[in-house]
Order: sequence, then C-alpha cells, then structure tokens
Amino acid sequence: MVSCDTMLEQPAASTPAVRPARALALGAVTVTVLIWGSSNVVIKAVSTTGLVASFYRLWFAIPLLWLLPVVIPSMRRRLNRQWLNVSLAGGGLFAVHQILFFNSLKLTSVANVTIIGALQPALVLVAAGRMFGEQVTSRAIGWSLVAVGGTTLVVVGSAGTPSWSPFGDTLAVVNLFAFTAYFLASKRFRTHVGTSEYVLGMTTVAGLLILAAAVLTGQELSAPRGRDWPLLLFLALLPGTLGHFLTNWAHPHVPVFLFSVMLLAVPVIAVLGAATFLDEPLNLAQAAGGLIVLLAIGTIVRASSTPTPEELAESAAETDAP
Repeated sequence: MVSCDTMLEQPAASTPAVRPARALALGAVTVTVLIWGSSNVVIKAVSTTGLVASFYRLWFAIPLLWLLPVVIPSMRRRLNRQWLNVSLAGGGLFAVHQILFFNSLKLTSVANVTIIGALQPALVLVAAGRMFGEQVTSRAIGWSLVAVGGTTLVVVGSAGTPSWSPFGDTLAVVNLFAFTAYFLASKRFRTHVGTSEYVLGMTTVAGLLILAAAVLTGQELSAPRGRDWPLLLFLALLPGTLGHFLTNWAHPHVPVFLFSVMLLAVPVIAVLGAATFLDEPLNLAQAAGGLIVLLAIGTIVRASSTPTPEELAESAAETDAP
C-alpha cells in the first residue's frame, strides 16, 4: 500500500534514474515562479495597452528564437508537420491567454486577477486523472486548498483601494480557462516535440495572431515610451521566453497538479515585488498569507519528492540485480 505521505502518484512509479530529473524540473518551476511573479508588476508599470505590451513581449523574442534552427541543423530537421500541428494548437491557445491576461491586468486590479487565477489547481485537478492518469490524494488536495486560501489572503490584503472593472474581472475568469487549457495542452504536446521546437513554434504562431489582433483593433504600436522599452524587453526575455522554456521542459518530469499548485506562489512574489519596486505597503495579512502559501507548497513538493515504498523496493531490486 502506498504511504500516506505520498501526495502525488503517477501510474508508473518513477525510478531512481529519473528522480534527479524531477529535482531539476522542480528547480526550473521555482525559477519560473520567481520571474512570472515579477511580470505582473512589470506589466502594470508599462504605459501601453495590454495588446501592445503583448505584441512586443512576443516579437522581441521571435527573431532570437529563430536563430536556434539557423545555427542548429538537427533542430531545423525536427521542424516537421507534427511540430507545425502542435505549434498551431499551442500558439493559438497561448495567444488567447496573452490577450486576456494582459488586458485583464490593465482593466482591473492585480488582486482580482490573481485571486481568480488561484483557482487553476481546481481545474487541473479535474483533468489530471483523466488526461494523464495522475492520482491525487485527499491530503494533497487539502494542502492545495490551504495554498489557495493563503494566496487569497495575500491578494485580498493587497487590495486596498484598487481600480476595479467588472469587464476586467470577466476577462480574468475567461483567462483562467484559457491558461489552464494552454497549460494542459502543452504538457500533452511535449510528448511529441522538444522544448526548443515547441517554444519556437507556439511563440511564432501566437505572435502572428497578436499582430493580426493589434492591426484589426487599430492599436498604436508606436505607443511605448522610453521607459517602456526595457520593461518590454524584460517581459520578452525572462517571463516570456525563459519562463515558458523552463515550464515546457519541466512538464514531462513534474505531475501537472503539483506544477499548478507551485504556481500559487506567483501572487506572493508579485506582492513582494510591488512592495519593493512600487512602494506598496506589505501588511500583516499579506505576510501571513505568503507564509501559508510557501508552507503548503513546500509540504506538497517535499512529499512528492519522497520515494514511495514501491520505488524503494524497485531500487533495491535494481541494486541486487546482476
């Protein structure tokens, strides 16, 4: 019987050979959480519309990404029909997410957007078993609810007197489903294409769709001011390119539910960033909520990294084998 300390199980027990990959993947997700947490503050600081900011976030990255197949012949050979198909699907979902996310942050408060986004693990939980055969224990669900509660405490504590828009909140709700669809689809697509190829393809497709949307809606693409350019470049290179490269590389090595729970730390980082760079006060409720989130995530991650009795038995069998 599986130990009660094992919160996340997958149908095939991970062998000792793949546990280092799991550790590296968890590290990659941690880096992504840090840089994605900073992106909310940066997006809010950019003076352009959400669609213009999204356009530059993608198009600063696209030429750099296309340098990879130019200088790596083996990667160029992997840009086949299967790559095109997953790029079209992943890029389409990502474009919808980008439009909704950037505009919701511009229209309503960061607190509202992050509270709504904190519901993602609930959606992932519904799909994890059906799509990927992952079994999530009741203890893991309990700690994830604790993390959601801590996230809510963080963002409610930061609300103060924010700008609020019912339309912006509606966009944030739709984005919750759009990002979850992109997140789950990307895990599925990564079984067919490599990380670099997928990030290249989906970013290019999303960039073309965002360009079309910007032209059709009459966006002023020359709107960014002097101080906006380094912020847009930061969004393109770190939260955009590096963040999505790390997450898509980590997908095959991290259970999707664990992944989504770890992303609950993003609002905590966002609040700390706002306190540091935007001089927004950090109150007791926010600090307490942040500690709760980090405790819950740490508990789930630690349990997921602990070998199960089955894994220990398999390891002993492999050690004794001639």
